[in-house]
Amino acid sequence: MIAIPVLVLLAPSAAAQHAPSRPLLGVIRWDMYSGHPEITQQQEFGFLKPEEYWWRAPFFVRRSGDPDHPLAFNPEFSPEVLQEAMDQEIRFAAGAGIDYWAFGFERSDRNWGLRYNLDAYLRSPLKREIGFCVIANAPQIGNLKRWEPPDTVYDPTFVFEEWRGYVREFVALMQEPSYQRVLDARPLVYVYHPEGLAKRLGDDDDFTRLSQAVQHLRDEAQAVGVGNPYVVCMMEGLKHRELLRAGIADAVTLYHYRHGPAGVDLRYKQLWPAIRSHVLEARFGGDDVPIVVPLMSGANWVPRARVMPQLFPNWNWLEPEPGELGAHLAAGLDYVAEHPAQCPANTALMYAWNEHSEGGFLCPLMGEPPDYAPNTRQLDEVARTLAGWSPPAARDGRQ
Repeated sequence: MIAIPVLVLLAPSAAAQHAPSRPLLGVIRWDMYSGHPEITQQQEFGFLKPEEYWWRAPFFVRRSGDPDHPLAFNPEFSPEVLQEAMDQEIRFAAGAGIDYWAFGFERSDRNWGLRYNLDAYLRSPLKREIGFCVIANAPQIGNLKRWEPPDTVYDPTFVFEEWRGYVREFVALMQEPSYQRVLDARPLVYVYHPEGLAKRLGDDDDFTRLSQAVQHLRDEAQAVGVGNPYVVCMMEGLKHRELLRAGIADAVTLYHYRHGPAGVDLRYKQLWPAIRSHVLEARFGGDDVPIVVPLMSGANWVPRARVMPQLFPNWNWLEPEPGELGAHLAAGLDYVAEHPAQCPANTALMYAWNEHSEGGFLCPLMGEPPDYAPNTRQLDEVARTLAGWSPPAARDGRQ
């Protein structure tokens, strides 16, 4: 078993730590670091194989000394090793003051190797230290294989039945005490690219079947007494107002901001001004469009672009300079606080906790051998920002 340094919690649980006036901070995680023989050992360690990218590996990874497989974590795919890593992740995130993780969700019977970390979180005796919610991966609902050709034809009746299976699991998770709630204790659900599910359900010119699918989620959740879910759609297209009017979405956001210029050596500090002007004020502008403010911990996916250029353009944003991540986060929290009508759920969502090869990671990084002390620079900056934040009105004397 790989020895993972165990750290004492730096602070009380996030839910108890911050003043009620601070907006919530959620952080996306899409879990590929379980030790799974394909997702971890082949995909992720394949992207990070060049030595210039080893520094991006999470703190529980070790150098193997094998030039063909230079990075190693849990090659035996041991649940105990994964649990040890998850428990330490919870300590790190809760100690920094992060309020909840939004887990990219795959159902238990067909999870493509992407469900094991959520299960480890649910088993952890520390799970009450940080909340959680789900991200429904809408474009893959109905898949019988992880990757299917884009011209695959799906039977809408079958896809709806698959959705019912997802809903059963969502509703069960909403009954967990640590499931994240917003507004009047409504369980929070993110839906990644809902237009993908609409297409599979056979919606052509409207969202009739998608509306029925989301209503089924609402009905099932309320039937067991967990409340009406607050559904936030992660939109790439421009039909967000249609989803809001139809009652499909309660709010909209992005999974990550990827509409800036492609190129090299782009400055991280330019990300927040771009998100504010291009997304919050232009695309989602107006108090009639409720939003969850999207934030970015990073945006450099060159390790993937070099392997899969057809899927990943060369967005080579530089890593944040000291102070830039904190300024980005503080600006996002300020926006939420100053736009209560546009941000009724009082939360921001940051990409990401553990997209180490794709470019966004707050999870501490692998340190240098032989002690492998975790590199917590980015998470430390988040912790300082959250602890020191106060409402803009209080800072400038309006209160």
